[in-house]
Amino acid sequence: MALEVADIDQSAQELFEQESKDRLRRLFGFDKQALIQASSGLVIGFIALYSSYDHVQFFNSSIKINQQWGVWLIAASLALVFIDAQLAARSRLRTALEANRERNRTDQERNRTDQERNRTDQERNRAAQERNQAAEARECQAEATELQRQGIAVLRGAALLNARYQLDPSELNRSRLKAFLALLAP
Repeated sequence: MALEVADIDQSAQELFEQESKDRLRRLFGFDKQALIQASSGLVIGFIALYSSYDHVQFFNSSIKINQQWGVWLIAASLALVFIDAQLAARSRLRTALEANRERNRTDQERNRTDQERNRTDQERNRAAQERNQAAEARECQAEATELQRQGIAVLRGAALLNARYQLDPSELNRSRLKAFLALLAP
């Protein structure tokens, strides 16, 4: 009973995890990794917003910017971070779906191969059964032929003894015929 409860608890945990993943996907199309990426970009954006900024530096040159423009640049960069995270999540989802479809195709092909192998095995077994039945029939026929041959040999012996007795009704032939008839009697 404890094992069943543990199995139920484990399946409930798996179901809860799956629902959590689905909720994350439904939330703006983000998966767990995309949420981490977007939240990291948001943190960096807040750091940049609350830091002192009045210039942008490229290589060794510095460009002065008005602080009001920096807010818009941060907002635009955050939008790009969110869009990039969402596109990456969709790409991962699409890759996972394609891998799942390929796995399903492979499983279906494996099942078809197994079914064909089973059909071949059934035909092979059917052929073996037919061979066995034919061999049994040949054995039965051989036994019947042997019994028939033995019966004919007994009839020949009886005919020979009877002919001897009829041609020569001596005591020796009479005793031979009686012994032979005693062997035949049940």
